Amino acid sequence: MTPIDIPSIEQQARELRAAEIHRVHGLLAERSAQMVSLATGSALAGAHAFDAFLRPFFSWNPQARAKPLAVSIEPTLERMNDMARSLFSWNPQDRRS
Repeated sequence: MTPIDIPSIEQQARELRAAEIHRVHGLLAERSAQMVSLATGSALAGAHAFDAFLRPFFSWNPQARAKPLAVSIEPTLERMNDMARSLFSWNPQDRRS
């Protein structure tokens, strides 16, 4: 009967454990980088939509208008809809109308 080499078995187990921890760390880093990238894209698209929503409020032209101003809520609703879509979409650049 051959003797069991306990120190070499423990060393091999440590190496396998270290390799597995390194593999899991790499997977976690890759997935968190992907999630940060998606969250950043969504946040930037939301900021751009919010900018497009606020721009008409700050682009006042004091010159007299040639025709009377028609009050309509549809452009505001469209901008709010675009802003909501950009916040909750996986691909904020894709505009499906």
